[in-house]
This record gives sequence, C-alpha cells and structure tokens, in this order.
Amino acid sequence: MLNYFIPRGRGGIGEVLKVAIPLVVASLGHALNLFTDRVMLSSYSPQAMAAAFPAGLTSFTLSCLFLGIAGYSGVFVAQYTGANEPHKASLAVWQGIFVAIIGGIFMAGTCFFAEWLFALCGHEKSLQPLEVTYFKILSQMGFIPLVTAALSCFWSGRAKNRMVMMVNLVITLFNIPLNYLLIYGNKFHFGSRQLVIPELGIAGAAWGTVSAGAIGLLIYLCAFCTKNHRKNFGTLSHFYAPEIFVKLVRFGLPTGIQLVLDLATFNIFIILLGKINETVLTASGVVFSAYSFAFNPMIGFGQTASILVGQGVGAKDIPYAEKCIRSARFLLLCYSILMIVVFVCYPELLFQIFKLPEGEVRSMTRIMLIFTVGYLIFDAANILYSNAVKGAGDTYFVMVAGILLGWLAFAIPCIAAYWWFSGEAAISYFGSDRAQTWCWWVLWSICDVYIIMLGSIFYARYKQGKWKKMSVISN
Repeated sequence: MLNYFIPRGRGGIGEVLKVAIPLVVASLGHALNLFTDRVMLSSYSPQAMAAAFPAGLTSFTLSCLFLGIAGYSGVFVAQYTGANEPHKASLAVWQGIFVAIIGGIFMAGTCFFAEWLFALCGHEKSLQPLEVTYFKILSQMGFIPLVTAALSCFWSGRAKNRMVMMVNLVITLFNIPLNYLLIYGNKFHFGSRQLVIPELGIAGAAWGTVSAGAIGLLIYLCAFCTKNHRKNFGTLSHFYAPEIFVKLVRFGLPTGIQLVLDLATFNIFIILLGKINETVLTASGVVFSAYSFAFNPMIGFGQTASILVGQGVGAKDIPYAEKCIRSARFLLLCYSILMIVVFVCYPELLFQIFKLPEGEVRSMTRIMLIFTVGYLIFDAANILYSNAVKGAGDTYFVMVAGILLGWLAFAIPCIAAYWWFSGEAAISYFGSDRAQTWCWWVLWSICDVYIIMLGSIFYARYKQGKWKKMSVISN
C-alpha cells in the first residue's frame, strides 16, 4: 500500500525526480527572472512595476496559440522516442520551429495595435504609455521565446532535461545583470574611454529580458546542430514533413487555443483588478510575482508528467505511465504544502523585498496571498492531470473543459461582479471605498472557485482512463 502512494523503482519517485529536477530548476529560473524584474522595477518606479505585469501578460497571452502548438512537439518527440524512431523526433522539432517563426511574425504585427489595446483596458493614463513600451519590445522580439520553446522540446521530449536546465540558468544569469544595467543605467571607465549605458527604465527591463532569451536561443541552436545530433537524429538532414506538421497542428492547436483563452480570462481578471485602483493592481502584481515560485515549479512537474506519459504511450506501457503520475503527484503535494507554509507564515519577507510601505498595500497583499493558498493544491492537480492526459493526445477535452470553465466560471462572473460593484447602486449602498474593497474580494473568491473546479475536472478525466487508448503518432 505504501509503495502505491510513494512509488519506488521504475517509474517511481527517483526516476521522476531525475526527469523533473532539471525542469523544475529551469522553471524556477524563469520565476526568478520575473521576480527580480518586478523587484527592480518596483525600486525604480512603482508605476513601472504595475505596468509591466499586465503588459507582459498580454504579450504572453497573444503568443500562446503558437506556443501551445510549437511546445506540443515535445509530446511527439516523447512518443517517437518511446517508439524508437529518433529521426522522426527531430522532424517534429523542425515542424515546431516553423510554427514558432509564423508566430513571431504575428507577434511583431500586434505592435501596430498596442496603443489601442491598452487604451481599451482603461487603466490609469499614467500607466498606459509604460504598458505600450514594454509590450511593443516583447512582441517585436516574440520569435525568440517561441523558437526557444520549440528547440527545447528536442531535449525535454527525450527526458534529457539537464540541457533545458542549463540553458535556463544561463538565461537567468544574463537576465538579472542585463535588467539591472538597462533599467538603471551605468557608466564604465576604460582608461580614458567611457562606456555609457543609458537609463531605460521599463524599456530596459524588456530589452534585458529579450537579450538574455536570445543568448539561450543561440545555445540551443548550436547544440541542435552538433555533429552527434546530425548523425543520430538527422537534425539537419530533413526539415519539412507535411504529415507530421499536420498532426502537430491537429493535436497542438487545441492546446494553443486553450492557452490563449485561459490566459485571456486571466488577463481579464488582472485588467479588472487594475480598473479598481492602482493599489489593487500593485498588490496583485506582488502576489503573482511571489506565486510564480509556486506555479513555475509545478509547470516543471506537469512537463515531466507529459513527457513520461508520452514515452509510456509510445512504448505501449500504460502501467509505467500511471506509476509515473502517482510519483509526480506525491512530489507535487509535498511542494504545494511547503509553499503554503511559506505564504502563510513568512509574508513579511515579501514585503521587505518589494519595499512595500506599511498600510493598505501590505494588508491587501497579505489577504491576496491567503487567497492563493486556498487554490494552490488544486492548481497543482490541474497542472499535473491536464498535462498527463495531453501527453497521450487528449488535447480536445482539455481545450473544451478549460475554455468552458475559464469563461463560464471565471471571466463572465468576474466581469459581472466588477460591473455591479462599480455601479451606482453598490457605491451608494457601500460607499466608494467599501465597494472597491468588496469588488476585489469577490474577484479573488471567484478565482479560487474556478481553479478548484479546474483541478477537480482534470483529475476526474484522468481517472476516467480514456487517455490510455490514445496516441498522437499512430493517428
């Protein structure tokens, strides 16, 4: 019985950790990038920090259709690896790269609509130019994270995740100093000569991020084209495979659509919080920066689940896939409990890092952290089980369930709540300040209920077992 809940041996905790640790470390590196960027911007200008959060999220949301398709090539790599077809694995990566390039062109085109888009959000006038600046730089360079995601699948799909970890750590090591230099500016003296790095503020944060990402992309490209990979996988022998491209779009498109619409609902949530007042948006930005240290490692475990299920399905070894999921579940539960303890018992550390003043913003941040604790374990279940069934090819259900819940249980109720609490009836009954307070309380409560429902639905789908009869490479 104990071995069921804490599995050992093949597919056990040790094997899952071997795959997961590099991905978790890589995800933590990404979380650290976001966190340090927000901390630097908070120190530079609270308005810059408040603006970077919705602008960065909007750019990421618009890229997610292509990110979902390109990133799904990892499932093909996993299943081709399990089926011992390495040359098709590299072909799957190339199809992901083509999708990523198309996505980069699309992202560059969104810059023409940036002013209109952020005016539509209705945030304070002082924030809108900052949001537009940050968004435009990220979107113009949008091909960098997309192509990087496609190339990383060559290693993650084969469970060779040390490479993924190393590249993400390199990105982090460059991201932090580049952001610091470009946000604040600096001068360097070389004898009689002087190098002046201008103070760019929020634009510096964006350029530092994309520059560090470009270094990671270059490393992946060089490694992908090495002699060993050209010989064993044919990475430069064949490029376009129409049948794999069609399959990738067929199975990856639901994931991309789900990512876009899921993040669109979350973007609506953030926009509505920002429309209440700048203090609410600032507190929310701090909370989600902190929550990234819980969320991103969970994404690493979710990627592990998808990889190992994909390999199990490719090798037609379903018991192995199930055991891997039980192992990942145990590890995720332990990590979730650890983060709950941190958020509940040590919020003052967060206040000090962000230099939050005493008063309303601290009180608001503390309450919002408690809201995240309310859904954290269910968010872990959502990530684990949705990735598990997607690893077999069950992407359509994940898309439909995610979209329906995202809009019916999250976005629409949030819009209705904001509309009511910002209306004359609520303001005359509660008063302006209390109406605003009730508004963000209700919005966060809706968020909790939504994620609890999401985790429960995907757990039920996994237990139903339809994924056991699926495969992306044989369809």
